[in-house]
Amino acid sequence: MHKRFFKYLFALFFLLLFNSTVFSQVDPDPVNDTDSSGVLVDSIKIDTVREERLEDILVYNSDDQIHEWRKKMSYLLRNAIIQYTDMEIRADYIEINWDTGDIYADGKRDSLGIITEPTIFKQAGQEYEQHSFKINFKTKIGVAYNVRITEGEGVLVGDRVKRANDSTMYVRGADYTTDTYFIEKKTDEPDYVLRTQTAKYIDGKNKAMVTGPINMRIYDVPTPLTLPFAYLPMGDTRSAGILIPSFGERNDVGFFLEGGGFYLPIGDFLDLAIRGDIYTKGSWGVKTNSTYRKRYRFSGNFGFDYQNRVTGIKGLDNYSKATMYALTWSHSQDPKANPNLIFNSSINYRSTRYYRDGINNGNIINGNVYENNSSSSISINKTFPNSPFSLALTASNNSNFNTGVMQFMLPQLTFNMSRIYPFAPKAGSKKGLLKNLAVGYNLNVVNSINTTEDDLFTSRMWDNAKNGARHRIDLNSGVTLGTYFPLTLNASYDETWYLKTFEKRFDPEENAVIEHDINGFDSYRTFNMGASISTNLYGTYIAPQDKDALIKGIRHVISPTVGVGYRPDFASEEWGYYDYYRGPDGRKVLYSRFEGGYYGAPSRGQNASMNFGLRNNLEMKVRSKTDSTGYTKVKIFEYLDITSSYNMAAEEFKWSDINISGMTRLFNQKLNLQYRASFDPYKIVFEEGQEFGTPVNELGAFRLSSYSINFGYNFDNKTFGGGSIDDKEYSKRGEVRNEHFYFDEYDYAHFTIPWKLGLNFTHNYNRGDSRIGTHTTVLAINASVSPSPYWSLSTSTSYDFRSKEFSQARISLNRDLRSFNISFSWVPFGRYKTWDFFIGIKANILKDAVKYDENASTQLRNANF
Repeated sequence: MHKRFFKYLFALFFLLLFNSTVFSQVDPDPVNDTDSSGVLVDSIKIDTVREERLEDILVYNSDDQIHEWRKKMSYLLRNAIIQYTDMEIRADYIEINWDTGDIYADGKRDSLGIITEPTIFKQAGQEYEQHSFKINFKTKIGVAYNVRITEGEGVLVGDRVKRANDSTMYVRGADYTTDTYFIEKKTDEPDYVLRTQTAKYIDGKNKAMVTGPINMRIYDVPTPLTLPFAYLPMGDTRSAGILIPSFGERNDVGFFLEGGGFYLPIGDFLDLAIRGDIYTKGSWGVKTNSTYRKRYRFSGNFGFDYQNRVTGIKGLDNYSKATMYALTWSHSQDPKANPNLIFNSSINYRSTRYYRDGINNGNIINGNVYENNSSSSISINKTFPNSPFSLALTASNNSNFNTGVMQFMLPQLTFNMSRIYPFAPKAGSKKGLLKNLAVGYNLNVVNSINTTEDDLFTSRMWDNAKNGARHRIDLNSGVTLGTYFPLTLNASYDETWYLKTFEKRFDPEENAVIEHDINGFDSYRTFNMGASISTNLYGTYIAPQDKDALIKGIRHVISPTVGVGYRPDFASEEWGYYDYYRGPDGRKVLYSRFEGGYYGAPSRGQNASMNFGLRNNLEMKVRSKTDSTGYTKVKIFEYLDITSSYNMAAEEFKWSDINISGMTRLFNQKLNLQYRASFDPYKIVFEEGQEFGTPVNELGAFRLSSYSINFGYNFDNKTFGGGSIDDKEYSKRGEVRNEHFYFDEYDYAHFTIPWKLGLNFTHNYNRGDSRIGTHTTVLAINASVSPSPYWSLSTSTSYDFRSKEFSQARISLNRDLRSFNISFSWVPFGRYKTWDFFIGIKANILKDAVKYDENASTQLRNANF
């Protein structure tokens, strides 16, 4: 049988320190030496000259016992157990020599002498298994055979283990593995082991094993993976150590070492990992990552990645050098720590070229290369108990990788009062408009900075800073008219503050409009109000009572809504928010001194609109063979909305577009069909040769200006009636790696192959004021299949019907090898092409040390696969 590896045996040095004189006086009748529970206990009389006291009562028991007091020997047979202090020994046979202090324990053996039940030694919550062991509790030196210790994610098996002292053990013939099947005793043969002939096990706070030459064996076959020595941390305690790098070669960067570095635990709640990448063509990178956690308080992680990428040959046209970086910080506070004051952060700050030109090809594999934005935020939220008030302070950033523009909010303060009912009774229902009046308040203060990556952290980044504050009060109330007509009234008041405005004038000498900044406090106020009323109309059709009728009934619900809204023209002279200057032609040009502020200027133009809405819901009951009632409900229209508005105060183009939107569920509600369309009620006049037309104030065209259709469906092995194996068809049932299969008469296994196919179709049309509209039609495809329980294949792509080409496709293959994982990812076409192959151990303790990772160049636009 395979040699067994060991970890830290022999806490087995249990028991008392007897002296040979302990047995100078012995009770001749041990049968009477029992405690109140009937368990035999040690009642040896202590020599008064050479006294050695036990720390506790020694309790032992077994099915049969033999005591030879003249030889000072005790034999415990079958189900033997010894308990002393926090130690416990269980074995089929235990032999105690009271004179020498030796204890020998052996496991249960079958008729051929093979161990079927090992001995068990427990101490301080740890459990150790071995076939047999011998220990002297005077010298604390012992030897164990075929020892097995499970520690953390791995198991240690040793042929022979000798304990030198309380913290040191020497092992001969040691195997270490993280095979879960072997750990859980589902198999006697691990799929791999790390084997060494000599090892030293160090017990204590930082448990570890130091070995001589060590070799990796897979299914007991030696491999070339050999090291002259190894250091394996064995316990759950974190320990500092070297992070082993991956190596390889790529066309764009040359030979490389990636991911090598050092891991350092800092205290009980924090750790730090520093990794470096180096490439022979000049590129290099440094990564740091730190995680922290304090139970019931907070947790988070921090990371920084700096890359210096060099491509081409210096002096030639293809030479380029780029610096990229990424800063991440995620912090989450446990709500139990302080439910009224919560601090959170989500920092994802990256340079504009990080995703697209990064050295590692992982950004292509996971699709991040197509990300156009990154956003970050840090927030402090304060709630005031037993009050409607809350306060939030936020700092945020949003970066656009296409334009290079970065927007910072440093900071943004929000003070909020949730809705209150000042006139509502403390008890009972609210009746009437006054008692239903709800008041809400919001204060928002911002300091916004727009800059670029080049201007970041320079004085220029403050040139376009914008700040301001806005107060908002919302009033809402409602009442039901005539039982069936809910009436809702609403109004809002806004007051905006600025610390800087400007004025404009036309300078004839320079022939340009000149702007002058005006520093100082200024403000404007706006308001609006509205009302709406709605109801529901029901129409029902009940089919004649016919057992063979396919349709039992149809129900149609119509929900009309009519609303009015009013907002004055704040650009009129009496409000004082707008001014004018005369242009080069002498005409007045209207402008607001608040233009360009964060909240903008007050709205121009009076609005006295009437809004119309009509929602439809149509469903019916049809016969069903699967429903217990014999019928099932089918929704023809989940909803179908028609909306528009009419502005009575506008001089022309009073009607807005007519919008239609809806959703329908088909095929047992597994397919969601969503659709939307907009119709322009006014005519458009096109001049000859012009692509865009001019709207005219004439109704009657009702021209389709835009529409969209979207639906998706997921197919799987159950869609067409499959999905299970009929146990009546096959007579035998078996198990392979804990997966159940049915076997035919030729002993071939039969099982269901799970697969999924997801299709999502999107079609958009937009015409606007142009003569010819534009179409976009895209079909997104996601598929996966598992040809066996431990194989999985997946792919995803999309097809653009307009350009008649596929977008980037990603194909992934994964294989579960029990202790190992194999993965292969391939991007065969698209703007970026790459592939990645990985095989490595699953367990965290060895996943960075035992692995193979090979990948292609990060930018292979011209490569041929």
